[in-house]
Amino acid sequence: MNDQIKRLDSKIGNQLELLSFHIPKSAGTSFRNMLRDVYGAEAVLRFDTPLRGGGKFRVEQQPFTGRTLPNRVRVLHGHFSWQHVNNILELPPDIPKITWLRDPVERVVSNYFYLAKRLREILDEEGRGINILTKMERSLTEYAQAEINQNRMSKFLEGLHLSDFRFVGILERMDEDLQRMADAMGWTIQEAYQHNATGKRKREITAGERAVIEACNAEDLALYQEALELRKQGYWTV
Repeated sequence: MNDQIKRLDSKIGNQLELLSFHIPKSAGTSFRNMLRDVYGAEAVLRFDTPLRGGGKFRVEQQPFTGRTLPNRVRVLHGHFSWQHVNNILELPPDIPKITWLRDPVERVVSNYFYLAKRLREILDEEGRGINILTKMERSLTEYAQAEINQNRMSKFLEGLHLSDFRFVGILERMDEDLQRMADAMGWTIQEAYQHNATGKRKREITAGERAVIEACNAEDLALYQEALELRKQGYWTV
């Protein structure tokens, strides 16, 4: 972490009321829109930090170079881990925190096909008459076996327990959990929200692919099962 980040004013995040941890491919984009409806568009700031060292801190997808956050900001929502965001902002440990979890296998598969789709759109191989991607693209199992792609949910929530969260939503129960979260947080939801789906898959995954993904995401599977059990017990209800 550079000297500028180390010297940030310890009061930088004092006005914040909520941290919303956006784990990739877990309904983050649509949920951010809902947060903006609840708190006001200018009160919700997208804030992203590198997951594991290196990289740049970003605010609304731009490099974060300031020493303060705008006073109007009450909610941070984005791809960040507790350890990194707390190092920057020195937040009180009891600041309310929320997140969404997803079946780990489905999350990995969705992330893989989303990235493959985005890469094809960027390269536009058909339009440019080239054929590099087909030769260089990793398979689903190769993607899943890369350390950076393993146990992503656990990595984003490292340093926290599920009991530290004011609410943890389950993507597969999104419609129900949106209302449960609103009740727990005292929000009024004005309209229905749908998560940003990657689109229909080209194929179903094989049993072998599923086994590889499960083996590479044992921590996330345990985390997800714990969340399901806590949800069943009504842990995050009002």
